[in-house]
Amino acid sequence: MFLPGLEPEKVRKEADQIRSQVVGYNRAPDSIKFLAGMLVIVDETDEKAQAKYQNLLQYADLEGAAALFGGWTNHDLSKYGEDEDFKFTGSGAIQSMVNTWSATIPGTDGVKWTRRRVLQELAIGGAHPRAIGSPQTVADVLQKWIDVAGVDGFNLSYAISPGGFEDMIKYLWPELRKRGVFWDDYEKVGGSMRESYLGDGKGPRLREGHPGVSYKWAD
Repeated sequence: MFLPGLEPEKVRKEADQIRSQVVGYNRAPDSIKFLAGMLVIVDETDEKAQAKYQNLLQYADLEGAAALFGGWTNHDLSKYGEDEDFKFTGSGAIQSMVNTWSATIPGTDGVKWTRRRVLQELAIGGAHPRAIGSPQTVADVLQKWIDVAGVDGFNLSYAISPGGFEDMIKYLWPELRKRGVFWDDYEKVGGSMRESYLGDGKGPRLREGHPGVSYKWAD
């Protein structure tokens, strides 16, 4: 399951709630794997990664971002002035989203979250938490989400393709391998997605306790 959310503590509550429901249906709590979305921008140092992020902002499609924001929140940002700070003005829903969101972006303390700023940030990777920095910094953010949110992995988002993925391979993968949290290959090469996610050695079929087990062809 993909779990949305910008704060690992809040995502943990949702994950725990779902796991408790799973147990209520006589299934193992680890029979569902949770993935969190995460925008990764990585470079040799925190400063280089932050500069890369700032450079990307100039290419943001603000009209498209405004439409996306309106669809999510049911609020039209064009009704607000250019200089309003959405940390303190606008609806409660907008303030809450902006304050939660800005906490995940390094280097934005004291920054005024105007309409343009909100749309710029939304246009880079969407409304996902961000891991921006050196390989060590990014790895620390990912580890925090594993520990605090209790997720099993990530749906890694990117600002540009293939450049974002190339940076992850070049900078981030070696750091994750050094920490022993990244593998070189699947346990079973050519196995099903279920086998890869669960890693329990029980083959590609549904596990006992899954409601879909009763819907299968007779042997």
